[in-house]
Amino acid sequence: MTVYLNKDIGLLRLGLAAVPVRVADIDFNIEAIIKTMRQASRENVQVLAFPEMALTGYTIGDLVQQQALLVKAEQGLRKLIDESKKFSQLLIIGMPLAVEQRIYNCAVVINSGRLLGVIPKTVLPDYKEFYESRWFTPSRDATTDIIQLFGQSVCFGTDLLFPISGLNSATVGVEICEDLWVPLAPHEHQALAGATVLINISASNEVLGKADWRRTMMASESGRCLAAYGYISSGVGESSNDLVYGGHAIIAENGIINQELKPLTTDSYLLISDIDVERLAHDRYMQTSFH
Repeated sequence: MTVYLNKDIGLLRLGLAAVPVRVADIDFNIEAIIKTMRQASRENVQVLAFPEMALTGYTIGDLVQQQALLVKAEQGLRKLIDESKKFSQLLIIGMPLAVEQRIYNCAVVINSGRLLGVIPKTVLPDYKEFYESRWFTPSRDATTDIIQLFGQSVCFGTDLLFPISGLNSATVGVEICEDLWVPLAPHEHQALAGATVLINISASNEVLGKADWRRTMMASESGRCLAAYGYISSGVGESSNDLVYGGHAIIAENGIINQELKPLTTDSYLLISDIDVERLAHDRYMQTSFH
């Protein structure tokens, strides 16, 4: 009943989930994702996002180059697609994907048993504790915008938008982690192309002051883009000797932080907020300089 009420008054229910993760244990991670999908369905969540590389764990390092792991990840994705037939949510899940003998850090978008699109990461960090170019290819070097998965042709690129059926003002754009922190970020182009709900799936580690920086960025970018911005980062299961992850999640709307799951929270993994997408559309009508 809540879902219909939301649609009638122009609201979209967004959920962000920092699920428990075991690095390279895809079977465990899939079960954690499915469990959260069921919980989110009971809460009438319409768009549900999981962190960067949630299917395998972000901190797998050189294991991501192993064919056995890449094949297992695809099998896990197939299981999630089949499971999604039971729900109506738009699902956004991070995973590695091999395309034309290259490995991409991707966000996969699924709905009701259908694979809608794959978004590869644009900016690969290679500073301080990060060196992603060791494993991944950036989206700009992709040589195709259509890939084959499970006998299906699937759109592949950073210019994909996902409108929500029955809610005209709700269109979702997706980017990955470092893509947020650069000038001319993908989400800015997505907003100008019509996206009112921007999602960033991340694996951002915890250092002093970084959580405050994220809060500032979420509020600022949602305001500049006249949009909702949902940010979800990897949880404590990714932490190691080198990196600490806290599962920080933030949902901001037009310059205001609506909801936050603070870093290192272990008693809750699902953050939910209702987004007034019709208000966002109205603000864009009024603020002619946005276009």
